[in-house]
Amino acid sequence: QDGVPDCIAKLARANIQIWVLTGDKVETAINIALACNLINNKHVLEKVVLPDPPSITPSGQNWETFMEETRRQRHEMVKLQLTNALDVVKACEETRNHLTSLIIDGYALAYALADEHETRESGALLRFSDRCKAVVCCRVSPKQKADVVELVRTKKGVITLAIGDGANDVGMIMKAHIGVGISGNEGVQAVMASDYALGQFRYLDQLILVHGRWDFQRIAVVIKYFFYKNVGFTFVTFLYGFATCFSGTTIWDDYYQSVWNVIFTSLPILACSIFDKDLYYQATLHAKPELYKEVQSGKEFTATRFLVWNIDAVWMAVCVF
Repeated sequence: QDGVPDCIAKLARANIQIWVLTGDKVETAINIALACNLINNKHVLEKVVLPDPPSITPSGQNWETFMEETRRQRHEMVKLQLTNALDVVKACEETRNHLTSLIIDGYALAYALADEHETRESGALLRFSDRCKAVVCCRVSPKQKADVVELVRTKKGVITLAIGDGANDVGMIMKAHIGVGISGNEGVQAVMASDYALGQFRYLDQLILVHGRWDFQRIAVVIKYFFYKNVGFTFVTFLYGFATCFSGTTIWDDYYQSVWNVIFTSLPILACSIFDKDLYYQATLHAKPELYKEVQSGKEFTATRFLVWNIDAVWMAVCVF
């Protein structure tokens, strides 16, 4: 589709790590990643690829024993490849070269996922992926796609977004925090299972960098505002109770109490959702995706800011009383 390389480049500039989970072969997946500007010639590609498992048992050996030994050897091979790749990445960081990408196929991914599930801490796969600009998983099944998303979501503790266009992406979309479906030639299964539907992939940057940033800022303001409104309203009544010896007399007229939540609950939300835009996306948010890092830091909604709003509400109640 048009605009995919530019969209991925903007997401990468916004400090968003991109994982590609595809059923294509390794060579095809690498070519797609190159065409989409996910990786380039400056990247150090670390491949963790296993050959197909043997289908013939050597003469004189039991099949179950042979397969168990084969699985153990392949498991150790994957761990060794990931460990060696991690050493290479550390060496690249010492030379200030951080452009490293991981290419892993479905066979190796199965053993890497098994290794991750054995411990509560991050295994070799996640430790290595933390130092990568991009991760490309090739020849993976729909179940493996969902397992990878669930692993990243639970162990890394990050917000995950999965985007797909086919029925084989439904599991992955449902496991992520945010599911996005692309309506196209693959059908509408992904769209039906998603939270958001897009016509093309290139609209993803506007969904995340523009509306995602605005929505986070608006929700942060609205949550603090609701506590501010309710604390201020209630604390005035609380102070009035001391003046009336808690006789039950209300300081507010019945009309004020009934209209308070109608006006101060609906109108501010409508105004905030329509007019609260700190920057216009055409000139700034699209041109400078780095501004999305402010959302990732969460500085708009911190314990300090929440406490300041509540202290301000108490002070406002004292002044009103």
